[in-house]
Amino acid sequence: MSEVAAQTTMEEYAVSEACIACDACCNDFPDIFIMNPEHTRAKAVAPSPKGKFNPWDIIYVCPVDAISLIKGELPPAPENKKKAKVEDLPPPEDNRPWEVRWAEAKKRGPESEWDRMKRYGLASELEEEVTKYQIRFALPNRVPDHQLKYKWNLPEVMPDYKFDIKLSQNGKTLFVKGWLEDDHVKKLCGIANSFPDRFYREIILGQSAKEVSFNYNSKDKVLDVFVEKAAIH
Repeated sequence: MSEVAAQTTMEEYAVSEACIACDACCNDFPDIFIMNPEHTRAKAVAPSPKGKFNPWDIIYVCPVDAISLIKGELPPAPENKKKAKVEDLPPPEDNRPWEVRWAEAKKRGPESEWDRMKRYGLASELEEEVTKYQIRFALPNRVPDHQLKYKWNLPEVMPDYKFDIKLSQNGKTLFVKGWLEDDHVKKLCGIANSFPDRFYREIILGQSAKEVSFNYNSKDKVLDVFVEKAAIH
């Protein structure tokens, strides 16, 4: 392949000064972006082969529109994937200026360790009965405080997580995945302290299990997982 042909099969990106060092591009596309040593701005360090990614997926990963395609052809924007914009959100119930609401929030002081654990799926307790296990997860009920939460008029109540819960083949390990789908709140992930957009837990069970089910209470943000033990022969 000639050098000219090779160049046309690669796509290059740039990161503008609007970058807020949220790590989103570095986490999702580590082959293309890295954070500078001061962790103040991301930069594109490598091109991407054409067709490996949809350029819009890379552009849309940035919450402040700091990424642009500088070499390559940008396809039409996907109709079924609209980038979340803060102006699409309904106005907050508290219509005071965001600076006032943020100043008031700071007076509450730092959040508890328990609240941080909720966002990692670590705020859980396991109860064992003769025939089953029950694992209860306390999930976040508040969007963590950050000045951008108020500037962007993000909601106070955390949106619901989606879940994927299953047993290992031998029934001795429970896998629990949870992730956020709300595009507006996800803009704050990686920016606010200890706020990932997903969590993953592996829980070793003392006895093999044969079946798993769960119930999620959206009002209280509590996930109950029920694991039925396998019969011991």
